[in-house]
Amino acid sequence: MATEDPQLAARLFIQMLPAVAQRLSGPLTYDLAVEGLGTWRVAVDGNGGGARVERVNEGSNGHVDFTLAGDAAAIAGLAARQNPLRLMASGKLHVTGKRRRLLKLRALADGPDPTIADALAAGAELDADAIYRALPYLIDPEWTRGHTFTVAYEVEGVGAWCIHVRDGAPLAVTDEAEDPDARVRMSLETYCAVVSGSMTPPEAMQRHLIDIEGGLFPTTLLGRWIDRSQGRDDAELEREQRQRAVQERRLGSWGGVRTNGTPLPAARPVSPADGGDPAHESAGDARRGGDLMGYGELYALWERQNWKAHELDFSVDREQWLVSPAEAQEHTTWSLGSFYIGEERVTADLAPFLLAAPSGEVEVFLATQLVDEARHAAFFDRFGAEVMALDADDLRGRLTELQTLMKAPWFDVFDDGLREVADRIKARPDDLGLFVEGVTTYHLIIEGVLAMTGQRFILKYMEDHDMFPGFQKGFSLVEQDEHRHIAFGVRFLKDAVESDPRFGEIVQRRVEELVPRAAGVFVPPYVDDPREFTSYGYHSSHIYGFAYRKLKRRMAVLGLEVPPPEDLMPGPIASPEEARAAGAPV
Repeated sequence: MATEDPQLAARLFIQMLPAVAQRLSGPLTYDLAVEGLGTWRVAVDGNGGGARVERVNEGSNGHVDFTLAGDAAAIAGLAARQNPLRLMASGKLHVTGKRRRLLKLRALADGPDPTIADALAAGAELDADAIYRALPYLIDPEWTRGHTFTVAYEVEGVGAWCIHVRDGAPLAVTDEAEDPDARVRMSLETYCAVVSGSMTPPEAMQRHLIDIEGGLFPTTLLGRWIDRSQGRDDAELEREQRQRAVQERRLGSWGGVRTNGTPLPAARPVSPADGGDPAHESAGDARRGGDLMGYGELYALWERQNWKAHELDFSVDREQWLVSPAEAQEHTTWSLGSFYIGEERVTADLAPFLLAAPSGEVEVFLATQLVDEARHAAFFDRFGAEVMALDADDLRGRLTELQTLMKAPWFDVFDDGLREVADRIKARPDDLGLFVEGVTTYHLIIEGVLAMTGQRFILKYMEDHDMFPGFQKGFSLVEQDEHRHIAFGVRFLKDAVESDPRFGEIVQRRVEELVPRAAGVFVPPYVDDPREFTSYGYHSSHIYGFAYRKLKRRMAVLGLEVPPPEDLMPGPIASPEEARAAGAPV
């Protein structure tokens, strides 16, 4: 850098000066004048008080031991740890004042190179433009082999830069790019916090302080390389190596094929396979008005929509998971873990429903759903074993591992809600009112409120950021199945309510009792206030609004009123118009 772009090297040296000046012994005060860039005064306390660096006007008053002046190339020589005395002898540096005091500057070359975080901690003036333009010199081109992409960064009120990764060639930095793979926006305050290390990028994203459009993987990968250049990626590299070994050992679980990254076929769209769910946007007004699919039609739809969990290709997912920082992995593990354990739980708890089915048609459909839920459990376990590299080596061990991450609302819903009613159905299989309560719990609330909302927001986030294509495909197929299950539940409850209004009272009572507790499952563990938070890039009002509107539509098909949102949701809900404006699912 000192040879190819001396001015950039000089700017970086000045930015790092507060950190390296701590190595000098005082008392010492000197001015560093850089042609075309300005003058900085370095004051070193003689009593161990550290060093201060501040910009001053040329020719400013104040006692200094000496003034060191030169052009950018000369200062770049200092940055490259060239001896100041030799630079003076060559005429590149000029000194006025007490020349013997200049010998103290030899200590600048001692010790390891400081990081940007070190410099900011020492009071450096942030030069974001110099940091971004220095990336081609900081990031080893070998790290980039096999990758070609462009990430655009925008720091509000400061500037914008496009970083071009070029498969083993040095990075290129430009001011503009026509179509970057990702665009990252943040405030100057957030940028300073991330660069200084006082806030991690995952934390900034959780707090919605960083806005990312496009691919998350290239953004994360480039961020990892930047950290590596600053010596801050060692723990992640160790974690990545450990998880890669586990992934390799687990390839082919549940009969999965060992793929080599062959491009995946496009995931089957959920529409028109909405499964007859009257709350689905593509279902149309007719179904919301009561024209629901019958049990036989739902069974035929199940045959047409069958899919194979063991054929999903997770080769890209594995690499994307390895690049994800541990902090981001922890959040993903928590959010997917609630589905992971939930799918196994609903598989086991559906068995009493099957035995208590009030008709042959209901029994046959529930048998198809039992197969679906087992397939969903296998799908999640393949992802947990082969991609997430969970510690345990068997399904139940991994479920136990994930269960430790769940919070009280999850147990409240699945233990005190679903398992409790399943046990009662098992004890009294001929109690139709109890069966209605169970279907309300299982299909209307757990699948309709919890699962469908979580699936839609997680999938939307992954689709927007090109993350985990194999998981996206499988989870879309899970979502497709869930629509069909919910459609069955709505059909059964509609028939029950029309046959006896007392069943409607059971549905309403269960909704009023369980939905407020179930909505707590949406709240991430890092959140202090369930009324307002951000998860997967979306505000809580969008999540609560989506869940409430879907429930309201399904209840309307049953001819039942739903309590107001403030009685069911922990926080305010966004309107459909507000959700659309924010790009959130509606």
